[in-house]
Amino acid sequence: MLGAVLGGAALLAPASPWTTGPRPARADGQAADEAPIATLPVEGDRQVEVVNGPANSSRVMLYMHGVCGDPLGFRSWSAVAARFATLISLRGDSPCKDRPGRTGWSYNLALTDRRITAAIRVADALRRERGEAPLDGAQVTLFGYSLGARRAEWLAAQFPGRYGRVAMVGSPIKPEPGRLSRHARFLVMAGSLDARQHLIEGSQDLAKAGLTVRYAELPGARHGEYGPEATRVMTESLVWLFKNLP
Repeated sequence: MLGAVLGGAALLAPASPWTTGPRPARADGQAADEAPIATLPVEGDRQVEVVNGPANSSRVMLYMHGVCGDPLGFRSWSAVAARFATLISLRGDSPCKDRPGRTGWSYNLALTDRRITAAIRVADALRRERGEAPLDGAQVTLFGYSLGARRAEWLAAQFPGRYGRVAMVGSPIKPEPGRLSRHARFLVMAGSLDARQHLIEGSQDLAKAGLTVRYAELPGARHGEYGPEATRVMTESLVWLFKNLP
């Protein structure tokens, strides 16, 4: 059981579906664009947050936060995500001892893959109730930040048939082209105020190895942030990431 694997950690109480929390402020003082976010329980696991995508689209984008990071870190561009896919934010499987309610990611990729399946099933059930297109759990786009980016890269290497489109933002380690599929598509991103040279070089390494890759920068963003131009940069980046998908 997933609950046993997760060490019996207390599960967070779910909120009502499709509610929107406080709107985060941008650097210019304006409210960020935010889509409704559903908080859904997953049996035997932690809750997930879901931004519902287009009613006629089966696309899934799985968000993986950084170590002890904010599972709602995507809020500033959630309205952008909703135009392209149903976004599901999966919380990590490793509790942060000094930060109650926050989590990191273990090395157990098989467990993470199973948890992704369970999370998609929950979001899919809600969409079916609404008469919307079912979600395609066999073709999942991964979006990871920091440690979540590193784990997303590993998942793509371990399960290339399922995770063929991967966004890696603020990864602490340069991507490794030798592990990754030439049939996949990789978006590498960094904040302009974050460590980024290794990611610029990593994207160049991926390109030299024949992989399909794009590097994008988030102006004014430190580590853990998306910056004041998140809407523009994420729109351009997701157009590229989902290119040629129905």
